[in-house]
Amino acid sequence: MTEDMSQYIRQIRQQLGMTQEEFAHALGITVGTVNRWENGRFRPSKLAKATILEFARRHGVHLSDGSDPNREPDKQIH
Repeated sequence: MTEDMSQYIRQIRQQLGMTQEEFAHALGITVGTVNRWENGRFRPSKLAKATILEFARRHGVHLSDGSDPNREPDKQIH
């Protein structure tokens, strides 16, 4: 992604009208992880990214800026 995954994750969550806590619970991760992703301190692992993209697809959320969410992350959460 051009801006990185942080904007995409925030966009998905906001389009669904979810708090970080609700989004984290839906994905089975911690709120701190969502917060670190949205603030750009970390990027999701390949598995987490695939889970996020599938979650967005299932809920009908589409990326509006035309960037590529499949770009390899620079930093990953372990």
